[in-house]
Amino acid sequence: MVDPRDDLAAIADRAQRVTTLPPAQAVRRRGDRRRNRAVGAGAGLAVLAVAAGAALLPAVDRAGQPDRGVAPAAESPASRTPSVTVPGTDGPTASGSASASVGPAEILGGRRQVRIVVPGLAGAALAVGPDDDRVRATTEPDVRDRARWVLRPEGDRFRIVLAAPAGAAVCMTVVHDAAPGSVRARACDPAAQAQLFRVDRQADGSYSLFQGKRYVQVVDGTNALVPDLPEALTTTYDFEDQGPTPPR
Repeated sequence: MVDPRDDLAAIADRAQRVTTLPPAQAVRRRGDRRRNRAVGAGAGLAVLAVAAGAALLPAVDRAGQPDRGVAPAAESPASRTPSVTVPGTDGPTASGSASASVGPAEILGGRRQVRIVVPGLAGAALAVGPDDDRVRATTEPDVRDRARWVLRPEGDRFRIVLAAPAGAAVCMTVVHDAAPGSVRARACDPAAQAQLFRVDRQADGSYSLFQGKRYVQVVDGTNALVPDLPEALTTTYDFEDQGPTPPR
């Protein structure tokens, strides 16, 4: 029979081996190693935090600034094409290629050829008839050579000359024939008073033509230019620049 005291002695021996503490020096070395690992880990985290902050700062600074690698788009001024607007017209002239400095001084000085347009007749211009010498307001096509005039000043009056590049000069001429008279294209005569017109600018910027005792106006129906209508001013004209006066 096994002695119970032997079992108790074996149990006590095992417990002593398990619970025996290591020497004090070994315990200190283990504690130092643990502290060094904790300090190293903390330092590593601190370095990572500083690096992350340094990476974030430029991004934050750039958030409110334009990217220097992309130049801002330049503002393009609105393009402007120079055009001639003669006093008494609402826009560019038909030629569109004359200098923007053209104005009343050039036109009324006889240096420019013009179309004499009736604003109230859908752009109709004064032209010599294709089959006669009568002057009418017309919107017919292909009237260029019959509808370009030069206003040649003579004192305080003007001789209105057809701007033909060659041949004898032809002037607007008032004829007091059957009422209300007519305006014809006749050979220019320096002595003919019927070829001298007063040109007056009106409040709206258009111009009137006056000859003798009456305004020269367009009659309804035939659109003929007539000098003897017994009424006040009803027809005014715009001068549309057509370029320099052709040499003769």
